[in-house]
Amino acid sequence: MRKFLNTTKKAPDPRIFLVRHGKPEQHSGKIFLGQLDVPLSYKGRHEASLAGRALVASGACANRIYTSDLMRAKETADIIAEELGGLTVVPDKLFREMAMGAWDGELIEDIKKKFPEEYAKRGDDLRNYRVPGGESFYDLRGRVTREFYRIFESDILGVAGSPDESPCDLIIVAHLGVVTALTEELDPEKYPPGEPKFFDTGSVTMCKVPDWLWSGGSPQ
Repeated sequence: MRKFLNTTKKAPDPRIFLVRHGKPEQHSGKIFLGQLDVPLSYKGRHEASLAGRALVASGACANRIYTSDLMRAKETADIIAEELGGLTVVPDKLFREMAMGAWDGELIEDIKKKFPEEYAKRGDDLRNYRVPGGESFYDLRGRVTREFYRIFESDILGVAGSPDESPCDLIIVAHLGVVTALTEELDPEKYPPGEPKFFDTGSVTMCKVPDWLWSGGSPQ
């Protein structure tokens, strides 16, 4: 087991690390992948290991890793936890990818043929469109940010005033939609809402804790 040598020394200011899961096992064609539960591919496991090493190199110091409970994220978090010396992994269903309802796991080409009008509506308004039985991006963002605030309050603000403890970094392993929602919330200047985001599988994105979070506020 790789031992994390920096377990007693943390960065001066807590940071937030957002990790997109490694590449999952996929259908031979392109599908809508929301909350359909699929495992990591061989490449995905390698990407997860690289993400863990990147966190070690950054001096990441956390008490635990929060992750979506879907296999592709949970397996990524487990691999990263080993790279960091055996951290506790906390699965959280509120960090799941956007629910794609009736389209989840279906070939994109098939959906385009079967539901051309609905597919066009989605293309015209990606953030507001809600797949039948699923979520819109704003539905996703609401549940993800609420859960993030809860965790931040307990793991960071909850120990910030303690004389015996210092808040550590916060690591969340999740999906493209989740990482997009949180980066827009935490750093809208760098990640403007509504603009396309590109977070590769296995990527690690670091955000500084915004000043407004320390007071328990919300972005203006």
